Amino acid sequence: MTLPLYLLLFVMGLAGGFLAGLIGIGGGVMYVLILPYMLGIMGFPDEAIVQLTIANSIFGTMFAALAGNIALWRKREFYWKEVVVMGSFATLVGLLLLHYFVNTPAYQKTEFNLIVILLMIGIIWRTLRQARKEESNNSEKKVGLLGSGFVGASAGAVAALSGLGGGTIIIPILNSGFQMTMQKAKSISLGVIFITAFCITLLNTFSSTGYSSQWHTTGYIVWPLALTISMGVVIASPLGVLVARKMSSRTISYIFVLFVMVVIADKLIQLL
Repeated sequence: MTLPLYLLLFVMGLAGGFLAGLIGIGGGVMYVLILPYMLGIMGFPDEAIVQLTIANSIFGTMFAALAGNIALWRKREFYWKEVVVMGSFATLVGLLLLHYFVNTPAYQKTEFNLIVILLMIGIIWRTLRQARKEESNNSEKKVGLLGSGFVGASAGAVAALSGLGGGTIIIPILNSGFQMTMQKAKSISLGVIFITAFCITLLNTFSSTGYSSQWHTTGYIVWPLALTISMGVVIASPLGVLVARKMSSRTISYIFVLFVMVVIADKLIQLL
């Protein structure tokens, strides 16, 4: 892999990490846009691109969430109980989907792109709705085991099917459905994303694949690619957390929506 490609991956890691800290949904939005092209340039077969994209996106998202969680833990804004309960449900569902569906020949580019487009439309709707929404004065509702199970299971399914992380589901449900503050919902989201991404990465690392490559790989993890992204992630994710405290949430939302629209356009072009 040439130096320009390494630099591009590093910059992608910086951008993904920054988005993870800023928005609280992990850096997968950046990764699912760029990784399919990078993997194609590296010579991986078309039939494995989706699985490799998801696996390495989740790997980068794991480091983005870890860096963000460290920043939140230092500020004593980490919610252990909620994270562990939701993370357990998310991990179970994510691993089952990955093993029995995603990492099989049945899951290819068409299905992947459709799911990503639908999730991106959901992200735009949620982000714009939140940007126009006045801060609620209602008291926070108790999530409970059933609610935690639903939120966690949904987040795990999103992570396994798209590589985006589960924040696209966790944040709107906790914020709108349970009247949780945005800051607390984002904190829980990053914690759940890390637990889920870590367990999914373990499964992807030890999975057997049906292809050979000149690059150093372990299972579905392409180490030159994944580690280069992760270096950028670790640097930029805490910065995103800090910037989120200083910028207008409405401004952040509109900038993010513009980027998500680019991702949707890219996936639509691939479908057509």
